Amino acid sequence: MKKSRTPSPPRLAQRIFQWWAGSADTEDLLGDLDEQFVYNLQTKGRRRSQWIYSLQVCSLLFSYALRKRKRAASYSTYYPNNSMAMLQNYFKIAIRNFQKQKLFTVINIVGLALGMSICLLALSMFVSIFRFDEFHTQKDRIFQVNTRIADRNQKDLYASTFNAVGDYMGEKYPFIEQVIKIKSGFNPEIHHQGNLMSFHGYFAGSSFFETFSFPLISGNPATALAEPFSIVLTKSMAETLFRDTNPMGKTLETATGTYRVTGVMADLKQTHFYFQVLTSHQTYEILHAGTNLQSDWKTYRNNYVYLLLKPNTSPEALSDALAQVSARASEFNPDRSIILESTKLARIIPSWSISNGLGVGWDLPTMIFFMALGLLILMPAIFNYTNLSVARALRRAKEIGIRKVVGAEKNQIRAQFVVETILLTFLALIGSIFIFKLIQTEFLTMIIGADSLDTSLSLSVLAVFILFSLIIGIVAGIFPAMYFSRLNPVHTIKGEIKSRSGGVSGIRKGLFVFQFFVSLVFVIGVGAITKQYAYVLNYNHGFQSDNILAVPFQNIDKQVVINEFKTHPDVKAVTAASNLPGLPLPIMVDITPNEIDTLTVHQVFIGEDFIENMGMTLTWGESGNQQRSTRNEELVLVNEQFLRSTAVFGAQQDSLVFSLSDGTRCRIVGALKDFNFEPLNELIQPLVFRYSLAESNFALLTVHSKDIKKTINDLDAIWTGIDQKASFEASFLDDKIEQAYYFLVIQIKIFGFLSALAIVISCLGLLGMVSYTTENRTKEIAIRKIMGASNNSLYYTLTKDFVKLILIAAVIAIPFSYFFYDMVLLRIFLSYSDGLGLPEMVLSIAFLFLVGFAAIYWQTFRVTRENPASNLRHE
Repeated sequence: MKKSRTPSPPRLAQRIFQWWAGSADTEDLLGDLDEQFVYNLQTKGRRRSQWIYSLQVCSLLFSYALRKRKRAASYSTYYPNNSMAMLQNYFKIAIRNFQKQKLFTVINIVGLALGMSICLLALSMFVSIFRFDEFHTQKDRIFQVNTRIADRNQKDLYASTFNAVGDYMGEKYPFIEQVIKIKSGFNPEIHHQGNLMSFHGYFAGSSFFETFSFPLISGNPATALAEPFSIVLTKSMAETLFRDTNPMGKTLETATGTYRVTGVMADLKQTHFYFQVLTSHQTYEILHAGTNLQSDWKTYRNNYVYLLLKPNTSPEALSDALAQVSARASEFNPDRSIILESTKLARIIPSWSISNGLGVGWDLPTMIFFMALGLLILMPAIFNYTNLSVARALRRAKEIGIRKVVGAEKNQIRAQFVVETILLTFLALIGSIFIFKLIQTEFLTMIIGADSLDTSLSLSVLAVFILFSLIIGIVAGIFPAMYFSRLNPVHTIKGEIKSRSGGVSGIRKGLFVFQFFVSLVFVIGVGAITKQYAYVLNYNHGFQSDNILAVPFQNIDKQVVINEFKTHPDVKAVTAASNLPGLPLPIMVDITPNEIDTLTVHQVFIGEDFIENMGMTLTWGESGNQQRSTRNEELVLVNEQFLRSTAVFGAQQDSLVFSLSDGTRCRIVGALKDFNFEPLNELIQPLVFRYSLAESNFALLTVHSKDIKKTINDLDAIWTGIDQKASFEASFLDDKIEQAYYFLVIQIKIFGFLSALAIVISCLGLLGMVSYTTENRTKEIAIRKIMGASNNSLYYTLTKDFVKLILIAAVIAIPFSYFFYDMVLLRIFLSYSDGLGLPEMVLSIAFLFLVGFAAIYWQTFRVTRENPASNLRHE
């Protein structure tokens, strides 16, 4: 049966009196009012007592006694809220408390250090990203042209713009000093010393190095990108290709031509650009000689324009010019709303929401999400401190009562606890920096483009860390400070804490439940993503991937290779393709199904018997018909998604005929059942298969061998016999597909590490709470043992409340985890997900209970084994 709460004086009257009194010493006046209220309560009833209390407060507000005290407080040097001497005293008291409560101090420091380490990693990345492109000497005059496009289906802002914009603005507007055109998609596969090496780069205008302040180690900035098929390497790429040899003037063989090294630049740091090699923009113009880029007002993807304005050019002049160019672009796109905008170089990164960005694209939503994860891990550590501080209220209460009696104000009590918490977080900061250095390298290796970040411990980064630690100290200490400052000094000296004890207990339980809720959500996340990884590796993509050996053709006679490979007894079938199934498919083309509308589709070139060898299913038609293509009409295969996408256009003519962007007329002679040519994180897109051995890049061999190593050596010998200059490389398609899902391995690592941190922090808090509880119940346990209680019954008594709280956390975490993982996160990673299952949830809950109970048992075991006589004698 619950006890009825004793009526308290009217709070409004109390607050008005405290506000009016300000810094005046009114503890004795309030004490007299409280005593009179208690007396009236016993003799006159609750309502009348509260009314009398309010009248007494009103009389005191205008009394001489209060005016005198307020006047004295305004001139007194005894009441400086927090002087330097007082702050020194706060530090002394804090250090003494740390020494007295070593276990709780260690638990709080370790927990905060673990939680803060992830936040420090996110903060260091924040500092680095916000300093991107600050090193360019002309950064204030360089602008990137962006394109905002709106039509019936979408409204997006693109970092790219139309091909014609750069030349058009350079010719028309004299305030533009330089136009730098950049085209992404330069990804050469370089044949070097018998190896095929893939690189990522851009086509860049000749003034690239004169405009941007990228230091060239070798080469002339004015001429490095002036000639077609010139190439500039970053320092690390030059060392990879040439080691200690000077690369200047050397040539590199690729499928698109021979490139001559004209420069070596320092590795990228602190920039939104992300490339390993650069070639001239003229190279792109030669490779795409059939496209007139200067009059192309249609293509806006993967084309980037930077403008270097002349000194003292106003931003309004550029805005007016872009408005005029927007009108020009709208003439060629009547069905779209076109608005060109500009972004200053130093403000390109981080972006809030922009499509088709250049480089890795460090966006604010991703960074905020990463920081939120860190704070989510840190919050249980803050709650640990709050819980343990309030749990120790009885021991600290007498200290607070004595300080109040000798004249300490509430603000000074609050300052004491806030300073104590800040000092604790600074100690935790030292440990968190150590953990940060341990995990920094591993985390950055899992992030694409992280090598361009500078997360070293510079003065600015350390300043941010210290400021963050200060904020965490204030946040963590504010609740204990408010709680202790409100305690009644008379009750605390007697050892009685009656200030909202029930409410505090409820808050402590809520914080405890939240800790294990967070831990369980992360543990379930590890199980969910691990299950998805196993699922995708065993998923039937719709084609045969077992025993398929992929061999890049390189510069070799493809038909001869296929014919020779077929002679090997272990090779059961050979075909060819431009792209490997199960891997990302970058090649896209525009088709016209009705001579009016345009649809973007994926394109794959295949060789003979590709459909049969890969085990794909035709819903109608025959794949062999493709070889009967004529000069006027090419016969192609498509997937079912292609037919559905083109059906909406309602072609009045032959619905099986369409045209490619280069004018090629195609006729559909077969349809494939939809399958996942790309990884499962991509939706099935319209796909067209064209027959061409010349455009194929891989030979696909169906191999059945008892000694696969010998078979590969035999194939290598066959390859070398055809062409000794070309290197032989072979890999199984299954292995290639598994590499495509490496991002899931990264997610498993991240969630595993975060869940480990959350569990350790939660168990530290649990250990501290159990330790304090058993310590306060030592006498009770001794009496129970003397009365005949068994160890098992003592375990039950000490652990039941904590187990109930963990169970409540599990009940809350299960529906949340199901919604978050099954409905949101897994759908982001994989468009075709197996979802969150019951086994991983059950195992996660069992694991968390096992870890939590182990922490409880470790502490209670020691207490239940102690001699009860010794404990009673001690009490």
